[in-house]
Amino acid sequence: MHYSLDHIRTFHAVAQHGSLLAASRHLGLTQPTAGRHIDLLEETLGLSLFVRGREGMRLTEKGTDLVTTAGELMGNASEFERVAIGLEEKIEGVVRLSANQIFGTLLLPGVIAGFMEEHPEIEIEIDVSNEVSNLLQRDADIAIRLFRPTQNDLVARKVTELPMGLFAHESYLSRYPTPKSPDDLRQHVLLGQDRNPSLIGAYRMAGLELAPTDFAFRCDNDVAEVNAVRAGIGIGPLHVGMAKQWPSIVRVLPELPVPPFELWLACHADVRHNKRIRMVMNYLASKMRSPYKASLL
Repeated sequence: MHYSLDHIRTFHAVAQHGSLLAASRHLGLTQPTAGRHIDLLEETLGLSLFVRGREGMRLTEKGTDLVTTAGELMGNASEFERVAIGLEEKIEGVVRLSANQIFGTLLLPGVIAGFMEEHPEIEIEIDVSNEVSNLLQRDADIAIRLFRPTQNDLVARKVTELPMGLFAHESYLSRYPTPKSPDDLRQHVLLGQDRNPSLIGAYRMAGLELAPTDFAFRCDNDVAEVNAVRAGIGIGPLHVGMAKQWPSIVRVLPELPVPPFELWLACHADVRHNKRIRMVMNYLASKMRSPYKASLL
């Protein structure tokens, strides 16, 4: 037997909408065409799929047995069409990236500059926010994240690990003695977050219990915290690779067990075949294995 996909699509639509008229409007067909599709499918199968009545089209028992399979087939066909569209050779267009404040402002422009020079036909949009963009709702095409995405519909790639440490400007350390132990930090000006408790948790993992009031400078903007360290206000956390860009920034308590961040790239599974998005994602993965060498800090 040979079945037409169009006939199965019409069968599924009639089963969903309950009438030839409603199904034909949904599919953009004329009502007689939809009716012919059902007639031809029934003739090919040798089965009666619907009971026709004044109130519309009601599935027979055998039609009911087939409707779930028809729905799965239509889902696979839609997935096939999405992938085929993504495989098109044209690469011009927009790719939207999502990154937190550190990466979006200090790193990503420098990293992506080379790509845009090589591919001027591709436009780049960057959403800079510490809020997690919802890739499932297409808030962004590619997200740079410091944790492993867990949603089943996402494709994620771990790029590298970013070691963290505590740092201070040499001007600050000229005014205050360099801490020799974690407890010494209580005698220093500590830079921390305002309403975000994650940094307190990181200190706890390193063996130091702190309260929000232990931080003399508090801000939930990551770039402001970085600049506070560079301004010599006090001691704060930085990515080790980033701090190396500034010779006047000194690491304190290097033996402190500060857990690293994992750097991940993620995109929706539906767009992983899109050549434009795949090119950007591959470029980012190659450059961000050592992100601070690729950037223009």
